[in-house]
Amino acid sequence: MNQNTKRFLGIAFGWSYLCFGIVIASRQPFSALSTPMFALFLLGCLGPLVGAAGVYLLDRKNFGGLGGIWQDALQTENGWRSLLLALLFLLLHYGLAILLGAVGAFGPVQKLLVYLPTMLVLFGTGEIGWRGIVQPSIEAVRGGFWRSSIITGLLWSLWFLPMLFIPGFVIRSDFYMQFTAYLIAVGLLLTTLFKKSGLPGCILFSTLFFSLSAVVILRQSNYLLAVAAVDLVIAMVYNSRLFQS
Repeated sequence: MNQNTKRFLGIAFGWSYLCFGIVIASRQPFSALSTPMFALFLLGCLGPLVGAAGVYLLDRKNFGGLGGIWQDALQTENGWRSLLLALLFLLLHYGLAILLGAVGAFGPVQKLLVYLPTMLVLFGTGEIGWRGIVQPSIEAVRGGFWRSSIITGLLWSLWFLPMLFIPGFVIRSDFYMQFTAYLIAVGLLLTTLFKKSGLPGCILFSTLFFSLSAVVILRQSNYLLAVAAVDLVIAMVYNSRLFQS
């Protein structure tokens, strides 16, 4: 793990944990957060973006400052057609979840359009740090697509952990292990997208993935492990020699 990854993790976790910790200490239910506490929660979600910005500013030579963020977020390695892969992964992820019976309810489709801009800022941009900084660094040290993706997924789940202790949050605190497995599996798809199309595919996937979570609501049960297994199979198939040749 190189210095820039340590910088990212230190800033992202420090920023987010501080914000989420204050929200938890307020003991306000998530659905009834006061305006200051809700604003603090949103600021906490920006931790990965703030961490990435810190790395880009502190290592201008390799990352190009804040202008480098914009460039990396828009630059694809195989053209914009490769972004269709993000849409395919989303279709397979949610489509097979529906077939497996893992979906508990469906929300209004209009929510997708409402949440898209917010999820782009809060979670889509976080991929600049998770997939653009952390995963390549871990892969360089630990070696291998699978190991680095799993470690990055574990770190990602640890970043989410404080949210689960906000009273009434959408994910229960006793569901953390299943949620972690789910995030690791989703991370395998994101790493695949990163290697195929660079950051734009990851940002598109994350933005739509978190937006769709309000429309296609998955059960908080072991069904989620079945969806994680599906994502694992998708990643294994796509990264097989058949598709890479």
